[in-house]
Amino acid sequence: MNSLTLLALVRAAPTIKAAGDKQIATFPVEVAAYRDNDPPMPLQVTAWGNLAADAGTIKPGKHYVLTGRLRLEKSRPPELQINSFHAVTPLDAPGINIVSLVGRAGRDPEVRYFESGSMVANLTLAVNRRSSGDEPDWFNLEIWGKQAQVAADYVRKGSLLGIIGSFKLDRWTDRTSGEERSKPVIRVDRLELLGSKRDAEAGGSFGGGGFGGGEPSDEEVPF
Repeated sequence: MNSLTLLALVRAAPTIKAAGDKQIATFPVEVAAYRDNDPPMPLQVTAWGNLAADAGTIKPGKHYVLTGRLRLEKSRPPELQINSFHAVTPLDAPGINIVSLVGRAGRDPEVRYFESGSMVANLTLAVNRRSSGDEPDWFNLEIWGKQAQVAADYVRKGSLLGIIGSFKLDRWTDRTSGEERSKPVIRVDRLELLGSKRDAEAGGSFGGGGFGGGEPSDEEVPF
């Protein structure tokens, strides 16, 4: 499962092209930053088939609620493949940014504790695409508070998880090159352990329960 619903400002009119026997529409949007005073987050949007033709009605400078599937590629910015859209005003739909994912943990959580008493757990999640032969999408998860403690206690590499959270871009300056860099992250608000107790104790495995794709490697994922 991979679903993202968000409020976005369209920055340019869609470009519609032929892709085989179908059409594809692409257009850039901006999403409100997760934290105040951060710049808006850029996101590329695509629409296929009949929806691509409908996307010709989308107007730049207007706000839309977009729903679709978030795709992450190693050498490309994040892309939202939409299955629906509708125009709104920001007052009608303030700050919508909801991600729902189901997948397998790519590694054990990395847990950090702070002097304030708070804690954060970071891990990766592999979410299968619709085509069984495709590589999964890899997501970076950031989990705070009590949910982080649950992750630390019960999540292991291969655990089957369901999460609800928000999409954000972490930005920083590369100390070596001085270039601005960014990384897509899912800030988790709700964590569900979907595997059985036996599955959790064994660390889970890719290939079962319809979330196959092979055991995750020990190498760092693309993001």
